[in-house]
Amino acid sequence: MKPPLEIFKENPELLENPTVKELLSEYEDVCDALIDLQQVLEMNKEKYLKILVREIRESISMELKRDLEAERFGESERIDFKNAVENLGNYIIDYCKEHQIYL
Repeated sequence: MKPPLEIFKENPELLENPTVKELLSEYEDVCDALIDLQQVLEMNKEKYLKILVREIRESISMELKRDLEAERFGESERIDFKNAVENLGNYIIDYCKEHQIYL
C-alpha cells in the first residue's frame, strides 16, 4: 500500500481536489479494514496453533503413560515411537493444511 503523497508526488495539487480528497478518505478506510482483517487472521492462526500444541502435548503425555504401564505390567507390545512420531508429523502437516498455516 502506497501512501497518498507517494501516489500523487507528480501532481501534489490534485490532493486539494474535493473528489480526490473523498477518494483518499475511502482509500484510508479500505487500508484500515485490511489491517484489521490481517490482525484477525493472525489471531485465528495463533488460536489454531495453540490448539495444535495442546493436542500434541496431550497425545505425547497419553502415549508415554501407555508405554509406562506396558513396561510396568510386563506387556510385550510397547509403543512404537518411530511410528508414533511419523503419525504425529503427518497430523501436523494435515492440520496446518486444513487451517492454512504455513510453517
